[in-house]
Parts: sequence; C-alpha cells; structure tokens
Amino acid sequence: MATEAFNDPFFDLRSEVEPRGGRTQTSAGFSNPNPSTLLAELALARVLGPAGLRRLRSGPNELVLVTVPDQRWVVPVESMIHRDVRNVSVVRVQGERQRERANVVSDATVGLGQGRLVVVITTSLDAVPVALRSAADNQLTLHGADPAMVAKAIRVFTRRRLKTALTGADLAGLTLDDLVAAMRPNSTPDEIMRRLRRAAARIAEGADLKDAPDLATLAGYGAAKEWAMGLVADVARFRAGELDGNELESAILAGPPGTGKTQFSRALARAAQLPLVETSIGDWISGSPYLDSVLGKQNAFFDAVLAQAPCIGFIDECDALPSRDKVKSRNADFWNVVSTNQLLRCAEVRSAGRGAVLLAATNHPDRIDPALRRPGRFDRIFTIALPDATALATILRGHLGDDLAGMDLSGVARLGQGGTGADALGWIRAARQIARRAGRSLRLDDLLGVIQPEDTRPTEFVRAVALHEAGHAIAAVRLGLTVERVSIEPRGDAAGWTELGPTFAVPTRARIEAVVIELLGGRAADIVLGTGPHAGATVDLRMATAQLTALHTSHGLGDGLLYRRDPGHAADLLAGDPVLAHRLEQHLQRLMAASLRLIEGNRRAVSAVAEALVRQRVLTGSEVMNLAANHPETCPRPSAAARRDSEGSVPLA
Repeated sequence: MATEAFNDPFFDLRSEVEPRGGRTQTSAGFSNPNPSTLLAELALARVLGPAGLRRLRSGPNELVLVTVPDQRWVVPVESMIHRDVRNVSVVRVQGERQRERANVVSDATVGLGQGRLVVVITTSLDAVPVALRSAADNQLTLHGADPAMVAKAIRVFTRRRLKTALTGADLAGLTLDDLVAAMRPNSTPDEIMRRLRRAAARIAEGADLKDAPDLATLAGYGAAKEWAMGLVADVARFRAGELDGNELESAILAGPPGTGKTQFSRALARAAQLPLVETSIGDWISGSPYLDSVLGKQNAFFDAVLAQAPCIGFIDECDALPSRDKVKSRNADFWNVVSTNQLLRCAEVRSAGRGAVLLAATNHPDRIDPALRRPGRFDRIFTIALPDATALATILRGHLGDDLAGMDLSGVARLGQGGTGADALGWIRAARQIARRAGRSLRLDDLLGVIQPEDTRPTEFVRAVALHEAGHAIAAVRLGLTVERVSIEPRGDAAGWTELGPTFAVPTRARIEAVVIELLGGRAADIVLGTGPHAGATVDLRMATAQLTALHTSHGLGDGLLYRRDPGHAADLLAGDPVLAHRLEQHLQRLMAASLRLIEGNRRAVSAVAEALVRQRVLTGSEVMNLAANHPETCPRPSAAARRDSEGSVPLA
C-alpha cells in the first residue's frame, strides 16, 4: 500500500496534534508516534477541540481537572501534557487517604501561585478534594477509545488508511494496553486491525467462559431468560451500530442461594460474546477496612467495566452493601460513602453508552438501596425461583452430559424437588464418585441413592412426620392456598416440610386467619390422627403468633387502628404487654379449634396424603390436589356469611 499524507479535519496535524516526541524510526523512513501518548492526545483533543487544545498548550494560569477512563491512561495523559504544554504542573490523585489529599491541594496551590497551568489527573472525580473541584476552571472527562478514535490513531501511526472500517466488535473488551500492544513499528493498518480482532476474540471466548452453559438451554429462569435472549439480540444491534449503548438494560437477579445467578451471568456473557468482569461486595470489603481501600476496589471494578466495554459487569452479594435508609448512624459515614459511590458509578457506566451491561445478584432484594433499583442503574429485577420438576430434570440432564443418556429423569427430579441447580450438580458429583469407586459407569440407582438416601429414622417417627406434613397440605388445599410440594426429607433442622406457592390475594383478616389455620394444621393432625401434640410444631406456633400479632398491631385488622410496630418485629411487643398476649392467646385458641374441625372433616384425605408420603417421601402440589379431590370433606363447612364471628373475622372452618 502506498504511503499517503495524513490530512484529517479532526486535527490540524502539524500545529495541533502531530506528536512531538517519543517516535520510533521505521524502515519506511518515517517515525511512529508513541501509541499510548497518541491515543491520550486523541482523547484529549476530542473533548477540547482544536481551539481548546491550543489554549491548553499555551499554559494559562488555570486549574484543570482531567478524569481518565482508568489507571492505564494516567501516565500517557501526563506524558502528553508534559511534552506539549508549556509552564505546567501535573498532579495525580492516587487515593483518598487524608495525607495524600492534603498533598494534592498543597501541590496544586503552589503551582497556581507560581503562575502555572495545574492539571489534576484522576480516575474518579470523587477522589479529588472538594477544594480543588470548587476552584477548577475546567473539568474534562476523557472517554475510552472507540472505533473512530482507534481508526484515527492507526492512520496517524502508520500514515496509511484502513481498507475496512473498525467496529465495536473489533474492540470489545480491549484496554489501552491491548490497543498499544497491537500498534507496532513497521505495521500496516491491516496488520494492526488483525491483532485487535484477534485480541477481542480471545477475550470474548475467554478461558473462564468455555465451560459456561448455553443460555438457550438453561432451565428454570423464566422471565430472566427471555430478557437475556432479547439482550443478546440488542448487543448484536449495538455492535452493528443500529442501537445506542445507553439502550442496553441492566438487571438484578434475586433468589435463594444456589439457584444459578452466577451461572446465568456466565451464560449471558458467552451467548453475547462479551467479556465478563466479576466482583462481589465481599471482595470490596475484605482485607483492609479503610474507606479508601474499599472505594479503590469498588472503583477498580467500574473502571474495568468501562475499559472493557462492551462487556458484562457482574456484582455478587449486592445486598451485603446496606441500604442507606437502614444504616445505623455510627456506621453511616462509612457505608453511605460507599453506597453513594456505587450509585454514581453505576449511573456513569450506564450513561457512557459503551455497551456495558451490569448484572447484580442478591438473596435478599428487600435489602438493596431503593435508588439502586431505579431505571438508569438497574432497570429490572428478576426473581430466580427454585426449579420445578421439569426444570430440575433439564438441569440434571445438562450437568450429566453423556451419562445416563436416554434415561427418564422425571422421577429423579420429582424426588429432588426443592433442590437448587447447585444441589443438582452436587448430587451428580456424589453419584459419579460412587460409580467411580465401584469401578463402573454411572447408573440411575447411584443418583437416586444420593438424592434419596436410605431413611434410617424409626418407622413410627417417619409416620408421625408424614402425618404432620399431611395436615399442613390438606389444610392449605381446603383453604384455597397453593401447595407446591410436600416432603418428609430432612431439611436443616426440619424433619419434613410443606412448601406453599406465592399468593396474590388481598391480605384481609380472613386471609391472614386462613394462613394461621394452615400453620396449625400440622398440630391439628397430630391431635386428631396421631399420638397428640408434640414439640415438632414449635416453628409453626412461632409463625402463627407472628402473623396474628401483626394483624392486631400493624395491619389495623384487630380491635384498633394504632400502628405499634412493623410486621416483622410485632411479636416483640408480647413480652411487655400481657393484655395483648392474652388477646392473642384467645385468638390463637379460636383458630386452633377451627383447624381441628377442618382436619376432623378431612381424616381420609390427611391419611391418604400421609400414606403417600411414607411411600414416596415427596409429593408435588398436583399429587396432593388429586388425593384431596379423591377424598372429599365429610363435614362441609358453613358459608362465609354464617361463619362471621363477633370480631368480624372469618374462621374458615
């Protein structure tokens, strides 16, 4: 390719941006400018324009704050300013320790007093002392290199034009160091472009994403998966220049531990062919407890996201950063600074338009600062629920690979209901270990044995657990509550458990009382069909008491309207209020009687569910519904109008 003179209206090459030093002589007889300094110069010229760049080079007695994309840009920008600007002092803001901040102010003041131009370079404007921010004559924010800027840099560097246009995909995930490494002496524009594309492809493929699951085959993610598939398409439109980077949405993934939130972020990054930048709040606060250390790690993550954009930035454990409205005053000076910085940096990443997508994971979405959940920071919140039997079977199949090919996993999945995707992987690893030690291939029995190990508990104990859980399940069905699954498999301290589905009914007094009657259904079954009440209902009684206390002291559904405590802590009032305790005891006794009547009228249904649990150990909600339908109530309950008592409640039995 013939060498041609570079002439670009973006610059007056000779007088404004022709690099004035640091060149390397090439075999073609001309020298290449230092690529890092060249890119820094282009970034500064884009913000200032020709007139602004001329004024900066004249060295006026002014204070200028320059925010660079990340730490890699500090030295090149400083080198360019020292090279081209007369009568200048450059001050770096490296951290937020008090001594360093005082030195920055002192150095800047001395330079201004000597009639110099003072340039303060930082990666975060928040790290600059307030005194300098207030006194600054100009504040400049340099953006990372985009395709247009890199194309100009290549033309200046080689004095030749690119044959094909650079795109966002060619630079995806590349840092300043990657760009500089591609721009070597004696290189042609096409050689540089090939290096850039190769580096971007390697980052997108990423060794840590090779084992990431296929987004299209993920199961159990519901609306989150639909959103992610749409986002992958939007990323493609962004790369093609058909969509602005600001239009790419960010999201919070909420759900119990082990439901695959981290796996989801990896699958999304792989599907979108974007680099994944990962962090957690725990990473930020581990190690040094000093505020500047936490802010440094926090800013380093957001700097990396901006530098590698377009990319996925994933923040795990985001609920570990407390909401500002819940921080105790003694810790507010620390946590509020960190929270506020996160809000600002999230907004900065989103508004930069570089194609960065932020994902956050939490087990407790209610603990996240409301300001973080607003559009412009995190646009969506998706709940990742425990997988149902169908989704769990798909998850098992994905983790099994070629093992147990062609085997029906529906029975295994039914036994494993209530488990998470992480549990499924753990089951498979344990089953493979059993097969490996036996010197054979994996068998379905190995997996079943892990998920449903032999129950060594006494038979009578198992039957008592089954009867108790059957009481909960039938009470829920008769009261119109949704049963997801019932199990006599131990879970933590619980010998068995009944899982109810979400309800969207208006929380009236009658509805809350129905929930309490269901909570007391296990104890009622113990009394009506078992050996009598026992301590296995302790948690049920605690939850029932909490529900009724909130009914009377928080919801205004009792005798008065006075709000005394938030629902989650209303039961704390009982220890100091014997009158309230007596009223709640009477209310509980009435609902206990209602639960006993309900179980008495459903003896056959409760017994049928208990027997099925002993045989199968786990029942789905539909199986419970079928058993209840096959064993109707023997004592129909009166109508709602006839059931209203003197307090206006509706004892539903």
